[in-house]
Amino acid sequence: HEGHRDFFIHSWDSQGRKMTVPVMVLHRGPHHNHHQNSAADPQVPILHFPKSSEGLKRRKRDWVIPPLSVSENHRGPYPHKIAQIRSDKDKTTKIHYSITGPGADRDPVDLFTMDRTNGNLFVTQELDREKQDKYPVSTLFAHAVAEGGSEGSEQPMEIIVNVIDQNDNKPVFVEASYIAQVPEASKKGFQVVQVVATDADEENTDNSEIRYSIESQTPEKPDKYMFSINPVTGAIKVNDERLDRENYPQYELTVQVADNKGDGLTGSTKVTIKVTDSNDNAPVFTEATYKATVEENKVDAIVVRMSVTDGDEPHTPAWNAKFKIIDGDPGNLFNVTTGVNKQEGILKTVKGLDFEKVSKHTLLVAVENDVDFAVPLTTSTATVIVTVQDVNEAPIFDPKEKHVSKLENLAVGSEVVTYTAYDPDTARKQKVMFS
Repeated sequence: HEGHRDFFIHSWDSQGRKMTVPVMVLHRGPHHNHHQNSAADPQVPILHFPKSSEGLKRRKRDWVIPPLSVSENHRGPYPHKIAQIRSDKDKTTKIHYSITGPGADRDPVDLFTMDRTNGNLFVTQELDREKQDKYPVSTLFAHAVAEGGSEGSEQPMEIIVNVIDQNDNKPVFVEASYIAQVPEASKKGFQVVQVVATDADEENTDNSEIRYSIESQTPEKPDKYMFSINPVTGAIKVNDERLDRENYPQYELTVQVADNKGDGLTGSTKVTIKVTDSNDNAPVFTEATYKATVEENKVDAIVVRMSVTDGDEPHTPAWNAKFKIIDGDPGNLFNVTTGVNKQEGILKTVKGLDFEKVSKHTLLVAVENDVDFAVPLTTSTATVIVTVQDVNEAPIFDPKEKHVSKLENLAVGSEVVTYTAYDPDTARKQKVMFS
């Protein structure tokens, strides 16, 4: 009911020497007034100079006084009382109190002051824990000097003032915005980008423990949860495998970070995700069947040009077409190449066709891309019917040359040799004549 309780902590060393330090436990009620500066304020700790046993000379820093804690950004009013320094000798001797050290008589000067007569310790302005170069911790020495001489004076007492962190810094992203790329049709769990934020508040506390979340996605198609984010690491991953560059080439995400494990101060950033092309569209012939006529015996003759369409990004390996004959050419009479525009197959003869042997060829041509399909797709095919046009070919001697030996004085009208020839145009039924 008095708002505090006093204790004395005793310690003995191996020789049996005893030392004592006072401890005050304060009770802070729900209506505690932080601005209360009365000397009798029970909420302000009273630090007593340490006592030692009889005959033991006190030495500076024999005891570490429990640190004082002062919240940063305290609204005052100032000067704000944070503790009272007491010497038990002030009951018999008039004591003058003072402090020295950083924040007192050294930079930052007069940040802390002490009432000379009663030992009240004050802070004169708001503290900022994040100014690490000034006072993350201020170490002071309190002095109690007896009036009129050194007799009865205390050895200096070390005071440490810890600045308690307040959640006064919102988390900030390292980058003002992020731009990333992801291949379309990427698998779920594919990492796109990682966002990073920092918080200037004290490490390893709720004030600096941040969590990430995706606040919005534009467009929200084909689903509004196309991406997910790891709340701890900030890694953004694919959440839906239906990324389609042809329909939704870009997404805009608003990513939020919040301290206090996601329930505190917030910051945000924009993440632009560009969907890059993958080979998720197969090239398709514009016609299912092509018909052509070519004269027999012609080599490197263009038989037909076959055009295709492809929904992937133009002039990329996923769009460029390549062709091959997969059936109907056991004699390797034809070949097919890709045209300059990469969307046309050109079928040519490699050898002269023979009308008399085969008057019609039926080929099956397939088309693919320069790179493999990223997803299972059906390969497009086209049928090419090639009609061989008959040409009137000259008769052929068999054999072409004969060596004949006859005796001299062979009579006129005697048979020297008989030549044989045939007409390859069997369908024409022409008569072969010799001369």
